[in-house]
Amino acid sequence: MLFKIINISYGWFEVDINRQFILTNSHYLSCDAPALLLEALCNLLENKINEEWLCWQDEPGANILKLEKDEEQLIVEIHETERESFDLAHSGITLSEHTAKCLYSTKENLKEIAESIYMEFELYEYGIGRKRYDKNWGEFPKSYYRLRKLLREK
Repeated sequence: MLFKIINISYGWFEVDINRQFILTNSHYLSCDAPALLLEALCNLLENKINEEWLCWQDEPGANILKLEKDEEQLIVEIHETERESFDLAHSGITLSEHTAKCLYSTKENLKEIAESIYMEFELYEYGIGRKRYDKNWGEFPKSYYRLRKLLREK
């Protein structure tokens, strides 16, 4: 899966998935969807969970990201919701109750997806990238380092 961080500007985080769908997250409601995504990938790789639901809070709407492990594959679905972002949890199975239609879906190797996402965040680990991340989004996710360790072990 091609995962590309396309913009980190003050309070906004945008990613492109497979050049087919752009997810936007606002920090307005303190939802750190990028960190939640990395944490979910770690939990999936460690077999702690088989499914995770994450909210990418736009203003005022949102998209709901479903990650479902199927053996060594990961099913990624992006759902629209008719709810306002302030009405939604940041993560958890309850988000499944608020999905409308599925806007995008792909099924690919879990480790390859995790590596693609990890490599994109790697651009922001040090130097100018890190300064931009910290200034415009906030604390760099600790789960990035956990993901790096897991990928090196696999």
